[in-house]
Amino acid sequence: MKRFIPLFVFVLILSAAVHVVAADIAAVDKISILMPRAKVLSILGSPRETVTLDKGLKIEVYPVESALPLTHSGCIYGNDGLLMGQSFVFQGHETAGIVERLKKHGFKPLPAQEDSLRLTGVDDDTGRPLVAVIAEHDHLTTITTFEKAFYEAHVR
Repeated sequence: MKRFIPLFVFVLILSAAVHVVAADIAAVDKISILMPRAKVLSILGSPRETVTLDKGLKIEVYPVESALPLTHSGCIYGNDGLLMGQSFVFQGHETAGIVERLKKHGFKPLPAQEDSLRLTGVDDDTGRPLVAVIAEHDHLTTITTFEKAFYEAHVR
């Protein structure tokens, strides 16, 4: 997990240098865990960049417009093409606010791991258990939510 977050942040920073059409926040909000990739693409369009990590995990990166401090979203797919995680990258140090908001939605803290905070809760769209991982790196805050079984099998 320690390598995953910095790599994801690096990909987002690198991709920010290229101009493409950005997703809007309303479209990003329509995406939910376990959604097939084809449906995600029909909502968000083509990603700016796709990166494949260890174990075949794919991250499709989308810039987000008009939603500062939110700048990017990423969709993480399992080998079966289902959305297993979604990342959000914010400018600045946003960890405290993110944790507070997650707790208001019933998320509970898990033991901290390496350079990240972890919380567990339930997806408000699907009712499925999630693990949220929050990390800060180079004045960016990243929150990645994973379907819990996927997190335990592939990320932890």
